[in-house]
Amino acid sequence: MSKSTDGYMPATWKMSFATVDKAAAEEALEAFGATIWATDVDNQVTRFEVYFETEPDLTGFVLPADAKVEVIALPDKDWVSESQKGLPPVIVLPFYLHGSHDAPRGGGWLNIEMEAGNAFGSGHHGTTQGCLALLAAHMKTHRPRHIADIGCGSGVLAIAAAKAGCRDILASDNDPIAVAMSTANMRLNGVTPRITCFTAEGMAHRAYQAKRFDLILANILAAPLRDLAADFKCHLRPHGRVIVSGILNEQARRVMARYRAHDFTAQRKIVIGAWTSLCFKR
Repeated sequence: MSKSTDGYMPATWKMSFATVDKAAAEEALEAFGATIWATDVDNQVTRFEVYFETEPDLTGFVLPADAKVEVIALPDKDWVSESQKGLPPVIVLPFYLHGSHDAPRGGGWLNIEMEAGNAFGSGHHGTTQGCLALLAAHMKTHRPRHIADIGCGSGVLAIAAAKAGCRDILASDNDPIAVAMSTANMRLNGVTPRITCFTAEGMAHRAYQAKRFDLILANILAAPLRDLAADFKCHLRPHGRVIVSGILNEQARRVMARYRAHDFTAQRKIVIGAWTSLCFKR
């Protein structure tokens, strides 16, 4: 599915449903390659909105049994961005994440204006909040010089690190749309000089090969996090930290086991709703 890099997606159809089995729904939706907006309604239920350029063919499409699917035609708007207007600010001390419809705060807050558009990372998801909380806790006692943000999405974690004073940050995503959105958000927040953003799969990019990092951030999914454990160990300085999320609570044990097998020690764990965020020390 083609998408424009300015954040506009010419969607003409929307499929929506709610389910308690988020993992099964995400697995089923992978086949579409469409733009997906998922919102946690509460600790159990997730609502999905999936946007298409053409009428979707649902032949053979299997969702969780509790999902009641609605498919409607849409007028020509950027419905992904529209769905984010009016979202309340996110507060994870000292970070204050807000959209353009909210004013920044004074008094020592680290303001981050986010327009997530078609990229994951408005700040409202439990995984993003967990990573921000772990980052804030780490920054109380450490000042990492070299940081990598793997799977940067909207760029929120890299921007937060830059706002907290870090000056040498590499941020990457395997989706060029996410990279374009991250770059725009970095410019919006005035941190472009501190962050280099590019398209890459995992750490398979020449920019990573010659560097060792004090801190690696990765808010992606449990399976690629397990696969990346060896790369993270290779590219992390001794006593460095890895902050990871995108992990369902029932997946946390397997992720922790993989990192222990690569000589990492779990330092902190945060659970927000159905999601676990972890900080490991090398």
